Amino acid sequence: MAKDVRVLGFNYTQISVERNPDFEGEVKVKSNINISNIEKFKAKIAKQDALKVSFESNIDYGELGKVVLKGSMIVTADSKSLKETLSAWKEKRPNELQITIMNIIIQKTSIKSIQLEEEIGLPVHLQNIFPKIKTKQEK
Repeated sequence: MAKDVRVLGFNYTQISVERNPDFEGEVKVKSNINISNIEKFKAKIAKQDALKVSFESNIDYGELGKVVLKGSMIVTADSKSLKETLSAWKEKRPNELQITIMNIIIQKTSIKSIQLEEEIGLPVHLQNIFPKIKTKQEK
């Protein structure tokens, strides 16, 4: 993990969730998280350079529905990591800080997506992370 990574801000700019109430059939879930931009950002609160990272998260349930989250986050780290990350972004090669940023985005968007899925009646896209109690016959 990159050194001294701090999230200074995390905001959604678009939250969209849809469910087709007339859908019948098999549900296939596809999810995708994409970093759409990384740019240098002067964080006034931290009085140091930071990165503004724009992202999009899509969970597609086919004809049943979808969840789309778009947003940005402000992250700071040591200046060497910030410079390397900007350079790596321009060259389209991931580095350690980008991976850390992506993991933060996955964590935060997954939590929000689960809340939205529950509210609108879509199946939770991360079925394998929840503990389940099984009968002796199911083991």
